[in-house]
Amino acid sequence: MSNRTRRSASILLCNLAALLLTLNASTSALAQNATGPLPDPDPEVERKSFIMADGFEVNLYAADPLIAKPIQMNFDSEGRLWIASSEVYPQIKPGQEANDKVLIVEDADGDGRAEKTTVFADGLLIPTGVEPGDGGVYVANSTELLHFKDTDGDGKGDAKRVVLSGFGTEDTHHLLHTLRWAHDGMLYMNQSIYIHSHIETPHGVRRLNGGGIWRFRPETMELGVFVRGFVNAWGHQVDRWGQSFATDGAGGEGINYCLPGAYYVTAVDATRILKGLNPGSPKYSGLEVASGRHLPESWQGSMLTNDFRGNRVCRFVVSDDGSGFASREQSELIKTRHASFRPIDVKMGPDGAIYIADWYNPIIQHGEVDFRDPRRDHSRGRIWRVTAKGRPLVERPKLVSADVPRLLEALAAPEDYTRHHAKRVLKDRGAAKVVPALAAWVKALKPADARYEHLRLEALWVYQGLNVVEPALLGGLLESPDGRVRAAAVRVVEFWKDRLPDALALLAPRVEDENPRVRLEAVRVLAQIPSQQAASLAMRALDKPVDTFLDYALWLTARQLAPAWLPGVQAGTFDFDGHPRRLVFALQAEGSAQVLKPLLSLYRSGRVPNEQDEAALNLITAVGGPNELALVLDLVEREKSLPSSRRATLLNALVRASRDRKAVPSGDLSALGALFAEPDDALRAAAASAAGAWKIVGLAPKLTELAKDEKVAPAVRQQAVGALLGLGDAESARVVETLADSGGSNGVQALALAALASHNPQAAAPRVARWLASLKADQADEAKRVVARFLERRDGPAALAKAIADAKVESDLAKLCIRDVQASGRSAPELIDALGKAAGLGATNRVYSAEEKTAILAEISHGDPARGEAIFRRAQLTCLKCHAVAGSGGQVGPGLESIGASAPIDYLLDSIIEPNKAVKENFHSLIVGTDDGRVINGIKVRQSDAELVVRDADDREVAIPVSSIEDQKPGPSLMPNGLTDPLTRAELVDLVRFLSELGKIGPYSVGKDRVLRRWQALESTPEAATAMIRTSIEAVIQNQQSWAWRPIYTTVGGVLPSGELPVNPRVNQAPPIAVAQSAVQLTTPGKIKLRFDSAKDLSFWIDGRRVEPTSAEPDALVLDLDRGAHMLSVAFEPARRPEGVRCILEDVAGSSAQALPVLGK
Repeated sequence: MSNRTRRSASILLCNLAALLLTLNASTSALAQNATGPLPDPDPEVERKSFIMADGFEVNLYAADPLIAKPIQMNFDSEGRLWIASSEVYPQIKPGQEANDKVLIVEDADGDGRAEKTTVFADGLLIPTGVEPGDGGVYVANSTELLHFKDTDGDGKGDAKRVVLSGFGTEDTHHLLHTLRWAHDGMLYMNQSIYIHSHIETPHGVRRLNGGGIWRFRPETMELGVFVRGFVNAWGHQVDRWGQSFATDGAGGEGINYCLPGAYYVTAVDATRILKGLNPGSPKYSGLEVASGRHLPESWQGSMLTNDFRGNRVCRFVVSDDGSGFASREQSELIKTRHASFRPIDVKMGPDGAIYIADWYNPIIQHGEVDFRDPRRDHSRGRIWRVTAKGRPLVERPKLVSADVPRLLEALAAPEDYTRHHAKRVLKDRGAAKVVPALAAWVKALKPADARYEHLRLEALWVYQGLNVVEPALLGGLLESPDGRVRAAAVRVVEFWKDRLPDALALLAPRVEDENPRVRLEAVRVLAQIPSQQAASLAMRALDKPVDTFLDYALWLTARQLAPAWLPGVQAGTFDFDGHPRRLVFALQAEGSAQVLKPLLSLYRSGRVPNEQDEAALNLITAVGGPNELALVLDLVEREKSLPSSRRATLLNALVRASRDRKAVPSGDLSALGALFAEPDDALRAAAASAAGAWKIVGLAPKLTELAKDEKVAPAVRQQAVGALLGLGDAESARVVETLADSGGSNGVQALALAALASHNPQAAAPRVARWLASLKADQADEAKRVVARFLERRDGPAALAKAIADAKVESDLAKLCIRDVQASGRSAPELIDALGKAAGLGATNRVYSAEEKTAILAEISHGDPARGEAIFRRAQLTCLKCHAVAGSGGQVGPGLESIGASAPIDYLLDSIIEPNKAVKENFHSLIVGTDDGRVINGIKVRQSDAELVVRDADDREVAIPVSSIEDQKPGPSLMPNGLTDPLTRAELVDLVRFLSELGKIGPYSVGKDRVLRRWQALESTPEAATAMIRTSIEAVIQNQQSWAWRPIYTTVGGVLPSGELPVNPRVNQAPPIAVAQSAVQLTTPGKIKLRFDSAKDLSFWIDGRRVEPTSAEPDALVLDLDRGAHMLSVAFEPARRPEGVRCILEDVAGSSAQALPVLGK
């Protein structure tokens, strides 16, 4: 960036900041006193508030004024702590000079307290990463990666060099950050979701749009992308075997295993992503692997990270799970209710202690709270030092002054810090001085030494850091008896492949290795060798067991290598060694229309393996033309051995093909009508939808019969009515208009009106206006569904507003409709006003004055959080429809598990009563207009070249073909205004008090237990009641797809409340019973345990099979389960269980099973 460009950008930022300051002055005045006194900033007061893990203690290592606002920290090889510090964050003030700093903090006498701080570099603008190395220090500074060097020995960086430039600057806390040297001698760097980087290097331009982790070798200027995605990943660390892990400061999946080249949540153009290991977690920043003699044995290898929102330093234990990993949260290292404790980075120090960077701030919201809020702290910061009581510290290694033999001996140290920095110093010494001694050291190692394999691996990494190829050592480690070593050695092949005699020959045995992680690493390295032979080798891994991680690696590799193998497959000269399973997998992974011909050839010849048949048909449907779609339709129509649900799914996919790609099955389509007589409602509904989409006018009479038959399921009738309009002929349209005008029951009339509104809002509007005038408030659900159809059309809101201008609508009905219009995200003020006038309403939403807000805020501390949670769970407030707690609930809004510990109370109140005042980042809605007149509003989930996916207000993912988009613009919050208007003031106070406790120490913190939080409750319907009386509970559970189930979520404490469950009658006047179901997912099969607070009066089934606790553990189920999802069903009389049900998933000693509760909505 030129100086002129930089100055222009600075002026623009200052002007924007001045505007924001003016606009938000009144907000800040209110905010200043919104939460009462701020925490006492005395470090000793803060330290005394810490609740430490058993056996640990904490002392202050460094604090203001020696340091301020630490953002990232790293130790150097001398044991000095380098800190990137920014007092300007989150935004520079108008006229303010940028003077952020890089600090060096030293504890020269080794007493565990720093006594010296040096400003190594200043004049920076929000430096977000610091890593000593190459004779100086690398600094992430906005758009640039800088290197500072002290050339005159005064402790100041007097020589500055721009190493790389072109990193994006769209968001100050998503900039380039989290610098980290790794075992391989490369510098890893993170960037976050809103950043778009285009970096020019001697090897070409390297690009990363959105989040991800870069990998950089400074001496050769080779830069690449290690992984893509994440929201705001401020943690990345490598374990002692070379495996990478990351944490996401704005994600919700805990520890993430970084599979090389993988795509994670938010990755641009991703069609498949890899998920984290702890779904439903709070957001974490920083990551470190605990190691060394000072810490207890049980802590070795634990992963430490920071729940900065919840004021906690957390610990996880990571274990093998097939080719990947599983992660389990343990008790915290530190937790506190001190609201300004904000741990954001964590490092193992040279003395074996744990060091924690405390950003110290009561305000952490970046975009939601005013940049100029006076409660923001710009001057304080602390580094805390945690030690194990009664255990000796490690003598700080003297590495910089050590000779090469001593540095090599340091590779045997138990401490990761020592081994890491020994490799760094060896790299600085250079290959000429190190390689001869290194070769001799390796030769002298004793095979009988238990550390032998790991020591040789450390040596291999030294060679890699020096950029010196050592084929003999590499070959030996590829044959190591330790699978972890073999896996690490395979990854080295990627970097030496062009300098090895035959990399493919080295990789071939590893693809079929007995260890699944070795196979995974080999598959991913083969992706970097663009040849048919590499592709053929990679697909051999399919011949051995394939788990989730390996399946993803194979899929990714097949896609990356497609340019090498696909032309040969198309030409008939290459077929993956004649193995149909391998070929089909590769074709499915590539997934474009280019694979259609060879895939069809396999399918028609009957060579598609049974287990791949479903995926093959899905792909044919997704990319096929009319003739190929006809093949799938014929299968749906005639293959009655296929499950009805599968046939319905395929038929719906055919309808999507016609909608999104204008592709309709060829041939005579009238045979589709035979499906109307099928017993399965989902299949009948899909058939009706297809008839309309394909304009099969000859089926109009049958569709009319379905639409009018009140015995037919509503879902089928709805599709039949819509299909009649889809046919496009005048007679069918008249049938729907007749139904809309006089449809007998309101049920079919509402269906007809909704369909008419979707197709022709102008014709529907007068009919809907008359209909609304006839409804009562208890019919609001039907009314809202019809009004929603107008919101989906460009001209819909205006048409309905005009039609109801002179109508009269029941007031409560109008209020509920208005709330849904507001929640839709559509800007429809004319419709809101018209509904309000039609009901004689005044202002549609309550407006709170500044004085009222201040008074409410003063009462929050006296509110009752238990009553507040009950209010939060009320169905009419729909909080859990959009928000999740610990991963269970809606995904439209932010997760709330730590909101109380992270957000000021005034922000919580504003978010409830004025949802559009400060929308949380990543949750701004998008309004999309399409070429067929539709309007779709939702939160952007992902986008590729082919489609944009948004999550709408009903929590559905809606895929929109990019080719159909005419316009898109930002929309308001999907949370409606006025949602809390029906609450009394006392209820509002209780609700805010509950939210303010979420994530704090106490009963409203989610904890480390793997609680089953997401349940489905059997609805109380006539059909279910009849089945319960005539058959049995077990029969109902075994035939679960026949009944209606309602999503229900546990309390924050993990209890499924009995009083919220619907009940069904039983035979002989027995007390009514509730039935609920929850699922667990096993990635590795084996024994698991489901523990209940009490199993008394509970009956259990797993996958429809009755199970019982054992006498040894009467409150637990011990289950031996296969890989995959398994459904737990629980039945009980709520009157006998007023305390509800709480179920925790636990490991069984000696079992290799890995399992997690299924979360989500």
